[in-house]
Amino acid sequence: MTERVDTLVRGTLVNVNTGNVEDRAVAIDDGIIVALEERPAERELHAKYVTPGLIDAHMHVESSMVTLPQYAEAVVPNGVTSVVHDPHEIANVVGAAGVRAVIQDAEQTPLKARFTVPSSVPASDLQDCGATLPAEMVTDLLEEPNVIALGEVMDVPGLVAGDEDVHAKIRAARERGLTVDGHMPQVTGDELHEAARYLDNDHESITLAEAREKADVGLRVYLREGSSSKNLAELLPLTEEIDTRRLSLCTDDREVTDIIDEGGVDFAIRKAIQEGADPVNAVQMATINTAESYDLPFGRVEPGAPADLVLLEDLDSWRVDDVLIDGELNPTEDGTVPSATNLPTDTVEFPSVSASDLAITARDSRSRTARVRVIDAVGGLQTDPMTAEVPVRERTLLPDPDEDLLSLAVIERHGGNGGIGRGFVHGLDIDRGAVGSTIAHDAHNCVVAGADHASMAAVANKLEELDGGVVAYDPLDDEFASLALPVAGLMSNESIETVYEQFETVETHAAEIGMAETGLMELSFLALEVIPTYRLTNNGLVDVTDGKYVDVTMS
Repeated sequence: MTERVDTLVRGTLVNVNTGNVEDRAVAIDDGIIVALEERPAERELHAKYVTPGLIDAHMHVESSMVTLPQYAEAVVPNGVTSVVHDPHEIANVVGAAGVRAVIQDAEQTPLKARFTVPSSVPASDLQDCGATLPAEMVTDLLEEPNVIALGEVMDVPGLVAGDEDVHAKIRAARERGLTVDGHMPQVTGDELHEAARYLDNDHESITLAEAREKADVGLRVYLREGSSSKNLAELLPLTEEIDTRRLSLCTDDREVTDIIDEGGVDFAIRKAIQEGADPVNAVQMATINTAESYDLPFGRVEPGAPADLVLLEDLDSWRVDDVLIDGELNPTEDGTVPSATNLPTDTVEFPSVSASDLAITARDSRSRTARVRVIDAVGGLQTDPMTAEVPVRERTLLPDPDEDLLSLAVIERHGGNGGIGRGFVHGLDIDRGAVGSTIAHDAHNCVVAGADHASMAAVANKLEELDGGVVAYDPLDDEFASLALPVAGLMSNESIETVYEQFETVETHAAEIGMAETGLMELSFLALEVIPTYRLTNNGLVDVTDGKYVDVTMS
């Protein structure tokens, strides 16, 4: 006689192993799928469609501005049962202790967080961050529970040139049978071929040709749909050209407002289907493809696999009725409030700044204008180089908001007295006042942009007072809108709904002073000195293509 199981799920199964859709029963006992056939059961569930739980192939929870357990509260009900989390942002602030604290946070949530050990902390030697992770520390962290890969290797020039520290980290991962994640924006030709010898995947493609070339050399390609980089629609035609089992879906960085309003990697599923992708292929790209990339036991519906299932009312629109993780039905709906994280809340430290601290002095005391290099924020993570004339008054280079030329400053905030980088940015559209944040990938110094230096100083000092966060300031009414992010200057211990409301208030205030709709997200990447072309660090303006500092002023 067939043994009784605790749960039987009936519905149209999206079988990601075969690529077929078929009416099946899924028998579950003690959290494990035991058969794909009828069995007597204590509990029966019915759904129109049944799929494996979704896996986000690459993401940084810190970008949500809440802790991992709070993030899970938002995404699990949407069918996201696992994430491949690279705690790279935390590592840049508090190092190995921060990575271990995040791994401990995962014990508070049913979401199956699996970790990649940050490989590029600091991202480069062009900026000061709060911590470093040399090869010895990375090797130790690779032994932590639920670590499945070496995190995105950003130092491609070092990798290609044979840098010993980079290669020692890769060797340590390979010795443990782990995947090595790549990070190769605009890497092509001979350099790509050399990098592909050591790396397994990449999530940085923004054009179809770039993604195709990476697939051609054997890399798994992750199609990214984040808050700042929305590349899915551009890259989706790749599914018509190559075996889709080599493709995965990821979010990389996703803001709290997008998570609440649209979802996590489940939004990428819906968008892919809306853009014409075969629904089964879309589900495979967010389940079994990623599971095979990291040798995970879930991400499929088969005997012996954990019972991580999504029960859907409709597949094309991804309308979720119920979610099971290890056989537990809707595990985040029990009302349990996650505990506060063990991550530190005192990581923002710099002396009070004045307007003059954030200004650039003209070379020539007689000049009325100066020609300067400008970061052109063109959308997404990319920037373009540009030059422009800015006014000079009392030998101080001034922003020109009428021409969308704003002053920009990056202040070292890790207590190292590392100084202030000063420059100009185009594309944020601020008319008056200033905005600032201690979310400034990857070193996470304090970044401030504004239409005048006094407003910028007010915002910077407010951020130090809050122990980190996001701030918009309007000098017309002398009003601040603030979201405090005291957890490493990146996150809040508050509920995701509370953070959502507070961030919306900051966004509204920023819009009132003229800021572009995506400006706050773009601001957070203006100091990321490993993605072309111009970036500002606390040490000065960087030409990423050449990997060196350049003068802001040209005349």
